[in-house]
Parts: sequence; C-alpha cells; structure tokens
Amino acid sequence: MLERAVLIEEINSLPLRYYNEIVDFLGYIKEKKLKEYKTLEKAAEMAAHEYCNDKELTAFSVLDCEDFYETR
Repeated sequence: MLERAVLIEEINSLPLRYYNEIVDFLGYIKEKKLKEYKTLEKAAEMAAHEYCNDKELTAFSVLDCEDFYETR
C-alpha cells in the first residue's frame, strides 16, 4: 500500500483533467463506506434486539457468576 505522502505526490503529479475523476472516485468510496457502516449498524441493532427478546439466547446467562468445577 502506498503511504499517504506518496499517494498525495502521485495525485499532484496528475494532469488537471483527471481531478474530476479523482473527486468522483472519492465520493464513491465515501458512499460505500457509509453504506457498509449503516449495514453493520443495522445488523448490530437487530442482534441486540434478538438477544434481549429471545429467552433461548439468554437462558444460560443466569450462570454468569457461578463457579464451575470439573468432576472426574
């Protein structure tokens, strides 16, 4: 991966006619990042809701503070 300074230098060395394409690409990347974030946020909300409302998922949480001993 190119380091930031090298990447900036490469962009600065491009002819001005390419700048609109760079701006468009950056906009695309930002939208993609935002979409991924929103997808993950929605999945986390759904998982939290499911966990809080499904007793089968929380059935063993009563044992959270219990000591466990192995027997042989």
